[in-house]
Amino acid sequence: MTAAVPDAVRPAESDAADVVYVEDLLADLQLERAGLSGRDPVPAARRARQAAGELADLGLSRFVAELLGESAPVPAPSAVLDLEADEDGRRASYEVWCAGARELTDEVWRWLTERRRAAGELPWWCGESALPLPHDSVRRLAEVTAPVRDLSEIAAAWARPAGLRGSATAEYNWRWLLLGKGVLGPSGGVSGGASSEALPPLNELITLLVGRARQCGLLPLAHKVKVLRRPNTPSMVMPVRLPGSSLLSLPTAVTPVTVQYLLHELAHLAEHALRPADAPLVERWTFDPLRSEGWALLLEQLAGSTAFLARLGIDEETATALARFYAEEERFSRGLMAADLALDTDLAGCRTSAEALEAASAVATATGLGWAPELLLLRQTRVLHWRSYLAGYAWRDTVRAELDSRFCGGDGQEEGEGGWAHRDEAWALLRSALARTGPAGSAAGFLDALRLPEPTPRVPRTHRTPPTP
Repeated sequence: MTAAVPDAVRPAESDAADVVYVEDLLADLQLERAGLSGRDPVPAARRARQAAGELADLGLSRFVAELLGESAPVPAPSAVLDLEADEDGRRASYEVWCAGARELTDEVWRWLTERRRAAGELPWWCGESALPLPHDSVRRLAEVTAPVRDLSEIAAAWARPAGLRGSATAEYNWRWLLLGKGVLGPSGGVSGGASSEALPPLNELITLLVGRARQCGLLPLAHKVKVLRRPNTPSMVMPVRLPGSSLLSLPTAVTPVTVQYLLHELAHLAEHALRPADAPLVERWTFDPLRSEGWALLLEQLAGSTAFLARLGIDEETATALARFYAEEERFSRGLMAADLALDTDLAGCRTSAEALEAASAVATATGLGWAPELLLLRQTRVLHWRSYLAGYAWRDTVRAELDSRFCGGDGQEEGEGGWAHRDEAWALLRSALARTGPAGSAAGFLDALRLPEPTPRVPRTHRTPPTP
């Protein structure tokens, strides 16, 4: 005879079963979104509709609707910008891309107008998030600002070693340049002889950086990482069955920014992997965009150290060129995001799509890039993302100052030369901050965790410091 189970226990057991089922469902939705097979033979979309009640109770209905593509779609061109072609091919690809963006102009304007109209008390771009944002982070994101700068000088400097014809800042070359494809020369290299062949192959980079992240405890040994490689696609991370595994999607080509891409996405992997298994499910799937992007920018910044690059097997000359490019790339990217924020402000006074294009054209002119206004307007669909980055840079600098003050006496040594990134206590503190969920897992909560007093006095180490990830 089976022993009777007290009634008080049954709801808890039922809730636990629902949570496990929903988490498996979310994992399969993420996999199917990436074009991969889920674990269950029954399509995840069908199971999601059957589990609508459980999803609503957990506060995940909107998130699942986004995964299913049932929420209002974000306007996006169907054409893919080909970044692997020669200059003539890139020009043709760009013209197709621009034509697609022009066809979407009215749709983009309606999409933006509707979100502004429905915003309510929060800024309109908060509606991009499928889960609520922390109030303190909303304030920081809303207050972030930066001047629009002329970026043509940096673009021209990148274009020279690439041997581009015509205007160095021609709009059909900007994204190719931003990836750093000309920084080491098209094949033979710059005057110093650094060559694009000096970069490690993608598989080798993944193995090296994932291994270093595991050694620093950012990725537990049990956490599985599935790598999906697709040409001409943005890098991204998707949590799959937290905290057991994650999906890492990367472009196939290795360019100077690939090291940054990998570090950035490994930071997101760590944020997924370090969430406590016993935290409420909705908290394990909720992330503060300011904290997420700021933390990823902190880890990404390690690539600016020539000593760090040398540990990846990159020769000194190439490492020096890369470190210089990474600094320039940050200034360039921040300039583009400042243009996005300026246009967001200007669009508030526009009444038609034609006026919106005029505003975009004026902002594009200020950057010196001759950027097609319809492309700048299209970027407005991701303003939450751009705000998270731009505010994340300032947040990252605050975090770095805290780490320097606590572990390096505030001297701000280069990470690759004995700075905070070479201190195992620093990584332990970062892991503790990343494991926080709920209100403590916000950008403000992360800073609070870094400022907590040490529980015990530090003991002088006699063992080797862990390698920087």
